[in-house]
Parts: sequence; structure tokens; C-alpha cells
Amino acid sequence: MEAKLNRELPFANTRFHAVGQGCFYSGEIHCNPNSAPLRLVYDCGSETPGNALEREVSSFQQLVHDAKLDVLVLSHLDADHVNGLSLLLDNGLTAENVFLPYLTPAQRAIAAAGAGAEADPDYFELLADPVGFLEGRGVANIIFVNGGEDDEERTSEQDLPPFEPTGDNGGPPNLGDLEDDMDGKSLFHRGEESKGTPISGQLTPGTPIPNASQPSEPDAAPDSRPPQKAKLHFKQDRKPFRLTRCWQGKFFHRDDMRLPVSSISGALDFTIGPGDSTSIQRYKRFLAAVHGQFGTLDPGRLVLAIRSEADRKKLRDCYHHIRGNHNDVSLALWHAPIPFPARTRIASEPLIRGFRPEGPWKNCNGGTLLTGDLTFTDAVMDKLEGHLGRQLKQSAMLEVPHHGSSRSWNPRLLDMMQPGALSIISAGSRNIYNHPHGAVIHSIEAKSGTKKWFQSSERKMVEMHIETI
Repeated sequence: MEAKLNRELPFANTRFHAVGQGCFYSGEIHCNPNSAPLRLVYDCGSETPGNALEREVSSFQQLVHDAKLDVLVLSHLDADHVNGLSLLLDNGLTAENVFLPYLTPAQRAIAAAGAGAEADPDYFELLADPVGFLEGRGVANIIFVNGGEDDEERTSEQDLPPFEPTGDNGGPPNLGDLEDDMDGKSLFHRGEESKGTPISGQLTPGTPIPNASQPSEPDAAPDSRPPQKAKLHFKQDRKPFRLTRCWQGKFFHRDDMRLPVSSISGALDFTIGPGDSTSIQRYKRFLAAVHGQFGTLDPGRLVLAIRSEADRKKLRDCYHHIRGNHNDVSLALWHAPIPFPARTRIASEPLIRGFRPEGPWKNCNGGTLLTGDLTFTDAVMDKLEGHLGRQLKQSAMLEVPHHGSSRSWNPRLLDMMQPGALSIISAGSRNIYNHPHGAVIHSIEAKSGTKKWFQSSERKMVEMHIETI
């Protein structure tokens, strides 16, 4: 017998927009039908040709009108996840809180090297100076999230106080629930300061890297937006936090790339050692090639290279050394009602890639796991289980990582979730990567016993509905 719904209790409408090969996820979370919703976006980008991204961003802006965006999460800085930010934020919509992982200038140079020459100039400005880019668009709080130590976690003690229905609005995210990350703060200030020799008079030793209001190209137009100083926060991912009064979130971040890249950059040691992993060898070859091009790996010089079209070509010439997945910096987000039974379902338009248009109701905790391009090796899965295991076990919606790439998939993801969890894949209908991979689809179907996966392409949106009961 179907559970009777209490319409005074929290509910959410979420969706994977039809942007093709990329990701644009949005949602509205209501603590009660009469309260203003909390508006959430996770990533906003696509590499599918055409107007799909522009169309979906415009549709979202019409939905929210000129209201602020409460929470914007950037999983990482690859173009197909963030190249729509200018579309999103330059037309009257303001993001109050932006969460993202911190990437050093060397890591951002790798992203710039992997981007095509046709990428939007605003994308390279984001890579050059994420803080300046977001400040210039009115963001109030920029929150860099770093991974904590899993062996210190005690998941059973991580519950937030229960939600109690009232007539009040939902309220903003409670950043105070998250632990401060002093190591991350120190890393940021070290990484964003140029310590090298002045380059053609453009930088002086010890000066901060130029920001978005200081264009490096001689013919670049000055930024006409009024400067606004955003508040910077540095937080760990270990604890859940209130997205709003009735809804919780918890991040999961593991960056196995930053330390080796920073170490190689600082020591300028490109020697391939017998114990070096394949990834380390690739980073060394790439950074050696970049050093050969510019004579330095000083962060200030790398930022100037990201801003310069001619220098970006030199970075692209070095990129063939990487050849692998450098997306393991992705910031994953799990969100759900604050401990409350819920039911969820797919509520999409018909004929999504030939599969049934509506998933069954799933009685669960209403949880959704958003994964970006994270690669779920067994080691990462072990960490995720310690980090989110109990909360994830009753969750019913999963963003399949990296657009359905077989290299990023792990069938244990479904083992950790509600039986028959609904899997959503954000991939272009005819992308050059052949995403989603057949092995991933087979794995999902073998686990669920039926075709419980849905694809958001450039033509079809996948919508979800979460109701507490």
C-alpha cells in the first residue's frame, strides 16, 4: 500500500539537464510548500556542439528568474563541467556560496593543456584565477573543500540534529558544520604566490598572481564588472552540513594528483625512477616539457601561460605526455533530507534512449550521490565506504561517474546503495568517447535485474522527485 504523503514535509525537484557530453545538475529543495526553496547547482558545462548548454542554462534562469543561487558546486575545472559558468552567472543570477576543490596553478595548467583551442576565453580566465573569476561575478563565499583523514571518521556519530517542521524558511547553508582546513588554507596561499624571477617585467618575486581585473593580453578589454571581495573559506569534507534547515549534504574529495604534481614542480626533478607509477611518469614528462617551453614552473608564469593564446598552444603541445585520466580531483556531493524517511523516483519526459520513462518509487532516505569525473578504484571505494557508507546505503540515485566511462566505473557503487538504485548518465548521444561504455551498462543491468539506468543527452533531460513521508 502506497505511503500517504504529508505535504507539509520537505521535498525536492532535481534534474540532469540535457547538455550532452558534460554535466549540469540543478535542484530546488523545499522545507515546506510555502517556503522559498534552496537552489542548488552541481557543475555547468558541455563539450557537445550546438546550443544545448545555452538552451538549458536559459531555461534554468527562467525557472529561478532573478533570484540568487544558494549553492553552486564545481566538481573540478575541466571545460565540460564548468564552461557554462559565464552563461549561468553573467545574466543577473548571483551565486551566494560556491564550493570547489583547490587546484594548484600546475594542475590548472594541465586542464588548460587538455582544453581545445576553441574553448571560451572565460574558461581560461577561470583556470588562471578561480577566485577573481568568481569574485567578479558577485559570489559572496568561496569554499575550498579538501579531503579529511578517513581513519578518524566515525560515521555513526555524524548525524545532524533532526529536522522539526516549522513555518520558517529553509535558511542558508551552515558552513559552521564543516571543519576548518588550515593545511588547505596554507597550501592555497603558497600556491597562489609567485616566488620566481620576474618574467619580462610582468611579475615581481613574491607578488600575488594577477587576478581577473588585470588582463595579461595587450588587447584584452578591461573587466567592467565592479570588484567584490568574496570571503574565502577552507573546509574539510569529513562532516555533513546543513544545506538548509531540512536538508543535508556531505562532500567526498580525494586528490591523489596534487602532492606529486606539487613535489615535481617544486623540486624540478623530472627523472623517471624505478618505483614511479604510470601516472607519476606522465606528470614528470608533461612538467618537464612545460619547463622546457617556459624555463620555469613558477606559478605566476603558469598563470600567464593559461591566459595567453600563444602560450596555451605550447601547453597543448606538452599534453600528449598525460594521455590518462587526470580527473581524480573531482569533488563528489551526497545530499538527502535530514534524517527522515523518503521516497524518490525518476519523473522524466518520455522515451529516454528507448527505456521506460519513469522509474519506480524507491522508499529510502532520499539520498543522491553526484560524482563528477571521479575514478572509483577499489582503494577509492574503500575510502568512500568509510566516509559515507551508512548514509549511502539507503540512497536511491547515483550519477554514474565520468559520463559512463569504463575506467571510472566500479560495480561496488551499486552494492553500497539502495537495491535497485536508479543510475543516471550524463553523456552526449553520439560522443567521440563512446560513453556510456557497454561494460558499464551491462554491470548496471546485471545488478538491478532490469534496465534501471537513464541517460541525459543533448535532447533529453532526466528529472527526479524526492518526497519525505
